[in-house]
Amino acid sequence: MSGSKNVPMPINAEQSKLLESALRIKILNVLANEPHTSKQVADLLGKTPGNVHYHIQKLHDGGLLDLVKTQTVGGVIEKYYRSKTTYFKPDQFTEFNYVDGAPRYLAATRLLLSTDQYQEFIGELDALIRKWEAKDTDGAEYGVLFTLGRVQDSDAGSEG
Repeated sequence: MSGSKNVPMPINAEQSKLLESALRIKILNVLANEPHTSKQVADLLGKTPGNVHYHIQKLHDGGLLDLVKTQTVGGVIEKYYRSKTTYFKPDQFTEFNYVDGAPRYLAATRLLLSTDQYQEFIGELDALIRKWEAKDTDGAEYGVLFTLGRVQDSDAGSEG
């Protein structure tokens, strides 16, 4: 992959919009380590070739996939694509439109972290997210949004 495994690829709002699909995330993961044709990706994901081809074209046109090889086999032109990365950093993030009434998991805590521990935590969280993006799963689409940032001391502003 041309993108570094631990460094997110900066993406613009249009590219971010392309990633608002769990199927497209799965396609990027299938194409992360080895180039494939649309048909091969469709077979691997158990989806229709036309549907996968459409999404691959959108991802390629959006600059998230590279066309790495073209060959003609039996009169058919085969195009092999590879993901630039599976780790992205959008300019901005639009909140998800969650299904009304559907249960949501919420968690909040405070952690004491050194700078190195902060980086380790982010690395582990990113690895967990990418692991689940790449899994061969089926079902309803869920949005995952985590925020990790340094908070002001709870005593800040109080007199004592």
